[in-house]
Amino acid sequence: MASSRIRHDPNWSVRQGLAGSFLKLFLRTYTACHFRWPISLKPHHEGERFVVIDPANTHFYTGVAVDQEVKPEAVGATWFPEPCIDAISIPDGQYVVLHLHGGSYVLGDGRTSSCNFLAKTLLNHTPASHILCLQYRLACYPNGRFPAQLQDTLTAYVYLIHTLQIPSSRIVLSGDSSGGHLALALLRYIVEYGDPSRLPPPQCSWLWSPWCDVPAAVDPDSWTQSENYGTEYIPGSFPTWGARQFLRDLAITETVERYVAPIHHPFILPSPVLIITGGREVLFPDHQELVRRFQEFAGKESQIELVVEEKVPHDVLMIGWIMRFHQEAEACARQAGDFVRRVGAAERSGVTEQAR
Repeated sequence: MASSRIRHDPNWSVRQGLAGSFLKLFLRTYTACHFRWPISLKPHHEGERFVVIDPANTHFYTGVAVDQEVKPEAVGATWFPEPCIDAISIPDGQYVVLHLHGGSYVLGDGRTSSCNFLAKTLLNHTPASHILCLQYRLACYPNGRFPAQLQDTLTAYVYLIHTLQIPSSRIVLSGDSSGGHLALALLRYIVEYGDPSRLPPPQCSWLWSPWCDVPAAVDPDSWTQSENYGTEYIPGSFPTWGARQFLRDLAITETVERYVAPIHHPFILPSPVLIITGGREVLFPDHQELVRRFQEFAGKESQIELVVEEKVPHDVLMIGWIMRFHQEAEACARQAGDFVRRVGAAERSGVTEQAR
């Protein structure tokens, strides 16, 4: 009886249950103390794998990405396994992944200490040759309110396309949790920017347990009342703190809400998107609803798919090594790899048909 309570789920081991309890305690403490994850533009242990990217030309920042108080700044990022110099260094049939880390916008930095397992899993089980993990501004810092993170993501994306001159067809956009929310925001921005010659869409996107409705998380009950809260390692206070810091005094106009609550504002995606979710996470119903709404909105033009790993909680790609869900994380990565291969094959087939 005691072991079943520790496991949280009958399909979990005692060790997995204890790891989930430890994570919940850590995040509850981190939130209660309002810790600030240290952010630096110095290389530290990453050495030459760490790059500092200056803001792009001002014409790339328009619409919702323009703010009187929050301006584009230099941003850091970490390459795995080594820096990508240009498009020539990408082997045939492989891709550069721009990954946006999770952490409710108040935790994480994309460096080795937090993204090593994630990066290795993608490198080993998908056709990714290089991964660039962005160190976007965190919402708990003075300059971290929305749209800071969107500005930083734009800076990194433009860097890949225009500085390194990597074709967008060789780029996969990836994001876990709040990073998945951010990736979806970039896709909407690309559509609204409306200039594929300057800002083309990526080949496809992988969204790992994406946050779908940030304003809703301002109320912790929206999290704790979920049927899956018992198997979730994230306390309700953590996304609530992140949401409040991310939004602060921002007026939630319809334009802003389209970006911060995408579950309520589906749009025609500029390229295919794969959603990967866990059957034991709080956001599982949101992910089902997000996919359903996007599919209904797009109809026959729908480019969104859903993968469910039944026994795991939130963001298996990030916490797989902590909670001993290695096999599940690898299985999800393989499906992500199959997805980008299918997208690439369909594109090549379309080009062949047009040439006939």
